[in-house]
Amino acid sequence: THGAAVGAAEGAAAVAAEGAAHVVSENGTAVALPGADCTRVRVVFATEMTSEPFSAFEFDGVLGLGLEALALDPEFSFMGQMTRLNTRMGSSFGVFVSVDDAVASEITFGGHDARRVAGELQWADVHRRELGYWQLQVRGIKIGGEPLELCSTGDCAAIADTGTSLLGVPKQAAQHIHWLLARTVESNPEEMDCRTEPGPDIVFDLGDFEVTLTAEDYSRPAGLRVITNATNETQFICRAQLLPVDEGPALGDKVWILGEPVLRKYYTAYDWAQGRIGFAPAAKLSPEELAAAGPATHR
Repeated sequence: THGAAVGAAEGAAAVAAEGAAHVVSENGTAVALPGADCTRVRVVFATEMTSEPFSAFEFDGVLGLGLEALALDPEFSFMGQMTRLNTRMGSSFGVFVSVDDAVASEITFGGHDARRVAGELQWADVHRRELGYWQLQVRGIKIGGEPLELCSTGDCAAIADTGTSLLGVPKQAAQHIHWLLARTVESNPEEMDCRTEPGPDIVFDLGDFEVTLTAEDYSRPAGLRVITNATNETQFICRAQLLPVDEGPALGDKVWILGEPVLRKYYTAYDWAQGRIGFAPAAKLSPEELAAAGPATHR
């Protein structure tokens, strides 16, 4: 059934939409009436969209999996409805982000895919769940073994976000962090893939465990050639790919975003009922190895 019209805009992007109720079965198909294996969820259908940026997108829609506080209404929350109304499915989901196109990325509902992890999941509680984000408190951050002063008092936060392609860093510290992660290549090559050049690790202390990014994870592939005017000498510099983050007063000015660089390296599981996120090193299996491992095993 159709409901009220809704709209959203950010920058030059704008969408006009209508809300509606749908019933989804466990195999993902829409059905006319709910049954034992079905759950009623409200969805939003886009009726008008600006060509910029949506004409460049190849996906057919967006499945929002943020916590319930971000939903227009509790019935629009997919995981909220599944947790309340579907007793047959576990109240968690797992995300595997592939490093290349040879192996497809994957989301698993009702648990996590044991084939995709190379170790036990380690869990951290969601911080300030009322804001709606899969956000964690960061006890501290080290870069190259040295504590980052910005987070030395334990009041930084990090949001796990599959929709962010880079590592997001607080805008106020972005320039300093770029400087800490930059390195000069002594051989001064004409060109190289900077992901192969060693650099300082970034280590996030999440309480009972740490999440670590290496230069391979955060570096721009292409380097930068710098000419010193006084001597006319050149240097080849490898740099990080970082996204400056300014989330405003609600989230504060010390928020990091754990985007694809983290989510490619770590399999993540999101426990809706207990409000926690699990991290484990992602298993790098080829399509042949994945097939040999058998069907997905959910935990």
